Amino acid sequence: MQQSVNVASNAKMIEALKAEFISESADVLRAALSPCGRGELLDALGSSVFLAYVLARRCGITFAELDEDIAQKASSGIEEGHMLESSFGDLSLLKKHFESGIIRGFGEDKKRRL
Repeated sequence: MQQSVNVASNAKMIEALKAEFISESADVLRAALSPCGRGELLDALGSSVFLAYVLARRCGITFAELDEDIAQKASSGIEEGHMLESSFGDLSLLKKHFESGIIRGFGEDKKRRL
């Protein structure tokens, strides 16, 4: 009985997180249009990333797996010459950020660097 309650509770939480994620995505779009919305944009983007990590965990994906997937997507974009990379170098910077592990705060890599 307890197992079914946990499964139902987790499913309900996943649905709530998905709804929150959609709401934050809308906030990102609104803040990006605002002429003075840098703080609002930062808040909405941060919330979206936060929710993506929590939603991933609720779905059985570890933070490390999500980090690795993002780094792999950056690597693929670099290899394929994505416009963000060829014009701005954004994907190389993102890949370096995820490889450094300094800021993320998840896992053992931050503890080793402190």
